[in-house]
Amino acid sequence: MNLKNPLGSNYTQKYITLVGFLILWSMISLFYSSVILPSPLTVSKAFVRIITAESFMQNMGLTLFRGISGYLSGMFLGIFLGVIMGKSPIIYNYIYPVISTLQAIPRISWILLAMVWFPLDSSIVIFIILITILPTITLNVLEGMTTVSKELLEMGRIFKVGSGSLLRDIYLPSITPFILSAAKISSGITWKSILMAELLTVNSGIGYEMAYSRAALATDEIIAYTLIILIIAHIHQRILKQIPVTPRDKGTF
Repeated sequence: MNLKNPLGSNYTQKYITLVGFLILWSMISLFYSSVILPSPLTVSKAFVRIITAESFMQNMGLTLFRGISGYLSGMFLGIFLGVIMGKSPIIYNYIYPVISTLQAIPRISWILLAMVWFPLDSSIVIFIILITILPTITLNVLEGMTTVSKELLEMGRIFKVGSGSLLRDIYLPSITPFILSAAKISSGITWKSILMAELLTVNSGIGYEMAYSRAALATDEIIAYTLIILIIAHIHQRILKQIPVTPRDKGTF
């Protein structure tokens, strides 16, 4: 039996939730100063003021460059490590303990170490993002490698199928969903990490501007900058969701 949703579509529910949240936020903000909790209207004004400032595009460009560079570097390296670990037990035995250790190291530790190892410019932010998302991507791809059909691989060896065909027709269809899953998880980690990295290490970018706003007790600007990063992260997630997962027939070469 099909029951209609009494509140309408999912979009309607999201709008109702958003409006309810804004009303609740507005009511609570009446009891506090703007330093503690600015109202939605105050934050909206700060948002407009920020995105119309002359320095905004430069800071936004730097943050996007650092975030995308670190993200793509981590994706490529993680996919490579995951594939070679999945294909070679010897490499797995050497690299897996390292990846597991990297996964357990707190983000703040990487930031402090990077401040010693790197100059305080974009390279330090890119490194922090790369090293933060690398274990997630590597382990996801490695998990995908374990789903590759052993029977098909054996058939490929019997019929002397080239390594390129094996990669294209057997390995890639198996690991693609795992790569996309890692990409989506790492997207959120990336945009959270970049704020902390910029806030603590460099003197440019959105994270740095948030640090300046904190020093000036401009809570409305802190929330506005947070909304900007949330919008970027949302757009990134929407782009990733548009990537189709249409694996080849795993039974053919």
